[in-house]
Amino acid sequence: MYLSNLNLENFIEQLFENACLDTRSADILTKRFGLASPKIDTLQTLGTQYDITRERVRQLEEQAISKIKKIVADFEEALILQNFAEKHLTATGGLRKNDILMQEIHSLAKSTNNTDVFSNQAGFVFQALGHPFFCKENNTFYSFWYVNDDAKKEMEVMHNEITNSFQKVEQFDEMLRSITALRNMQETIAVGLLSISKRFGVGPYGDFGLTEWDEINPKTVRAKAFAFLKKERTPQHFTEIAKKIGSHAPTVHNELIKDPRFTLVGRGTYGLKL
Repeated sequence: MYLSNLNLENFIEQLFENACLDTRSADILTKRFGLASPKIDTLQTLGTQYDITRERVRQLEEQAISKIKKIVADFEEALILQNFAEKHLTATGGLRKNDILMQEIHSLAKSTNNTDVFSNQAGFVFQALGHPFFCKENNTFYSFWYVNDDAKKEMEVMHNEITNSFQKVEQFDEMLRSITALRNMQETIAVGLLSISKRFGVGPYGDFGLTEWDEINPKTVRAKAFAFLKKERTPQHFTEIAKKIGSHAPTVHNELIKDPRFTLVGRGTYGLKL
């Protein structure tokens, strides 16, 4: 069997049947993991549905998962999916952002299922197998999958090195070359690893940098004007700036006047101070 022949929906149904799950337990797993719908039900919702406590729902969920874990490795479908994910993760630096990995597997599996449902199904199988490993989303990182602790540690070290020394957008290319050369790593892999971090992002004009920077995550009118002028590199009339950033011209004009980063170079025309 190949990945492109894998039907996760049918496989999970077979898995539930072989684990001898009763109808309620199967339904709880299906709804708690979003195996038939992108929507994931809470313990409270299922408790209300079955007129039982949240704690009882949690117990039934754990018992059902325990049964699944005992038999899942006996199925060729599970091992094919796991083997592909592990090889793919290894080829991309040992880690991959959850949504990106699942989109790639979904595409290569040629699945016609909803992408979010497919992601939930594959994640459920991985959790039952116990590998690859999963890291939940937190304040610093988006959720991601990884092959081993060494890969996770390497990403965290590289992440800290860059965030501690990255001062401006113009530094990125040079810094990336330096860090990847030191690790003998392809630049595309390094960028993929950094995409896991919430500290990094791509700005409206394609710049890569820290999300706290105006060029990357402009929230105010003056921040948007700054990002636009920095990218254009030539002075612009305030009405043109307003049009490009989707704001009212008088508001933009007022912000340009108040912010010392901008300089008037002609009637209504502003540039950035050198």
